[in-house]
Amino acid sequence: MTGRPDPLRTHALVVAVEEYTDADWNIAGPYADACAFMSWLVDRCSVPAGNVTFFSSALSPSLSRTDGTPLLPAGVASRPADSATLPPHLQEHMMSLEADLLWVFWSGHGLIDAGGSHVLLLADSTEHTKRVVAVDDLQLALQSTRIGRNKGTGVKKVAVAVNACQNQPRDETISRFEVGANHSYVTERGLFVMHACSTGQLARLAPTDIPVEGEAASLFPRAVLEFLDDGSCGVLPDLHRVSERVDKEFARLREAGLTWQSPSLLRRNWDGRTTASGDFQLSLTEQEKHLATLLDGLLPDDAARSACAERLAARVPIVIPVSDGTEAPTSGQLVASADRVPHGVATLLDVLAVLPKRHASKEAKQAVRAAGWQLRPDEFLTGDEFAELMRLLAAPAVPDPCLTAKSDRRLRHHAAATGDTATLLRSLEATGCRTEGDSPPPLFRLVAALAAESGPTGRRLAKWSIRVAKRIGVRRAVKYQLAVAEYEAERRRRAKAWLLVRIEIDNPDADTGGGRYRHSAWLIDPAHPRPQTLQHAEGTQFMTWRHTQLSLAELIEPWADSRPGTGETGVDLGVEFFLPGGQLELQVERIPVRYRGVENVPLGQVVSVVVRYAHRRTAWHDRWNACSEDKAPGDDLWLRHDAADLPFLKTRLANSPRVACVELEGTCAEFTPALAYCAEAGVPVMTWHRRLDGARPAVDLRELRTVVHPRKLPEEVRQLRGEGDTPSRAGKDHLVLLWDDPGRLPPRIRPRVPGRVPPT
Repeated sequence: MTGRPDPLRTHALVVAVEEYTDADWNIAGPYADACAFMSWLVDRCSVPAGNVTFFSSALSPSLSRTDGTPLLPAGVASRPADSATLPPHLQEHMMSLEADLLWVFWSGHGLIDAGGSHVLLLADSTEHTKRVVAVDDLQLALQSTRIGRNKGTGVKKVAVAVNACQNQPRDETISRFEVGANHSYVTERGLFVMHACSTGQLARLAPTDIPVEGEAASLFPRAVLEFLDDGSCGVLPDLHRVSERVDKEFARLREAGLTWQSPSLLRRNWDGRTTASGDFQLSLTEQEKHLATLLDGLLPDDAARSACAERLAARVPIVIPVSDGTEAPTSGQLVASADRVPHGVATLLDVLAVLPKRHASKEAKQAVRAAGWQLRPDEFLTGDEFAELMRLLAAPAVPDPCLTAKSDRRLRHHAAATGDTATLLRSLEATGCRTEGDSPPPLFRLVAALAAESGPTGRRLAKWSIRVAKRIGVRRAVKYQLAVAEYEAERRRRAKAWLLVRIEIDNPDADTGGGRYRHSAWLIDPAHPRPQTLQHAEGTQFMTWRHTQLSLAELIEPWADSRPGTGETGVDLGVEFFLPGGQLELQVERIPVRYRGVENVPLGQVVSVVVRYAHRRTAWHDRWNACSEDKAPGDDLWLRHDAADLPFLKTRLANSPRVACVELEGTCAEFTPALAYCAEAGVPVMTWHRRLDGARPAVDLRELRTVVHPRKLPEEVRQLRGEGDTPSRAGKDHLVLLWDDPGRLPPRIRPRVPGRVPPT
């Protein structure tokens, strides 16, 4: 937007609350205030009446003039100003707004709650419970991506006028209603807020000796409208000049003894800097008072506080207010100012660390830092650290942070509800900066994963991580995570080797694990041009299942111990078992191996293990193509079905050629018939629960279906099995994959000549 806002692209949200469920709170005047403001917009500035959204609860005498005509401007409709209507509108219905300017006007009762917050009463407040909207929450919502289409860019500027008292309440129960999302991203949108009074004061009605119909009924709206209506018919006059003239007008009224009311103005320039007048910004909460008291010990004189204020103002977009007649802000003003901007408190703590050394004990400094973290537990980055991280993540070489987070089981729930990088970072930051053992804070886990995939930018991300981690005391854990992430990235860049194992049975009708078995094996390694036959693994005779397990463990252990990439001979390994149709439930993923000196480690916890049907003949490329990388994972790829209902399963697969994956469910003792039919029908990926003492654990696999791409399931399952006893793993060590992939065909297996590889 350039120049003056277009009246046709100007919108307004207007609230007037006069009549409350608790009739003791009824007050006449706010409806007239709101109608006067809307008349200025619609009649004087030519804003379309349809651009005005009006919420009201008016007393009957307020609705019309003495001649019976409505006071409400023509074309403006009214909605209830209650908790069932107003908060949802702010939460959900303004995200598609597109405007040069949004005006917000509120007139009604206001209070200061027990926590020191200014709150506005809604119409359905009862005798025992006051239903309110917090002014700070409202301002944050108006500054956030919740307002305006295209992640908030659809609304350029917001101007706010609040005509409500800020006095201490009676002993009441207050119920606050959310008007914005938690961790919503605060934009750089220009915001200019004017309040009718300062903390502890009442917003007074205008004298009633000479009432003028059509004018505002309260002192503050009347003064604001007088100076807004400067004859230019512009919807956005110079608000700095308007607020200064309002200040002077109220100074005149106070000198004349007509009121003690003193408006408080939060003037946020359109370039993002903030100034303030009045005392409302300095009303400290108990936590802020505690930090300010501790801060007095570190900043005992004006020179120290001035230096702190100068450095703080240079790093966060705010101007620290200074009391009249003083040269430096108080500790309370420093804390209050820092606590009202994103990452302000963390920046203040960092500023204290670089100020000239004072005679303060180590314990005093630690107490200040602990109080700061307690005040803002959801923020530990400073303002410039957050801005630098956002710049680095915007580089072209950096992968999409949200997609990267979704690929990590420990991070994906933070990215599940948003595609916005800043919101993701705030969500991860809010989990805290403290760590136990070698587990890094979640934010650093994401940055490490991105750094490992980002080339030169990745080195700058790694330096950022180490610098921030050193400041907050988690440098060791973060350095370890950076090394692990680089190690995993290098492993992913190398092509994976697969050990292919074919198992035959002398009696196809034998129960699972009850026949006699013979095996053959090949290694497909990207370092070699053709598959390698592992001669010593060729079983020359049929063996019991126990002896077969021992033989396979002896075969696999050297390859498993060398993964991934501990030298030129190291490989990242996966094992594929080709099983007969009647033996698909052999628990091959549980073959006990010796791994890194530990006995009886289940194979599936060490390497990726998948099962393939040795005699499948059906072509199934179409189903596999439905799992292609360019299609996002989701429930639409999956068919969930009870393994006991085989006829219906056949019908569903026959009628759904685009279903790419099947998840078999149910409690029947034997899944093999359903597994065999799915394999013959050409479904390339299936999941099912293994038997555990005759039962199958009922674990919800929604995360695997909706988040993990089918092609990545083998590695995902291996990681789940190797996580140890964690809530996310519960039951997953009994998860098995029946897998196939037309992109990587094994050597043609000749049943009568085990191990023979056709020439290439």
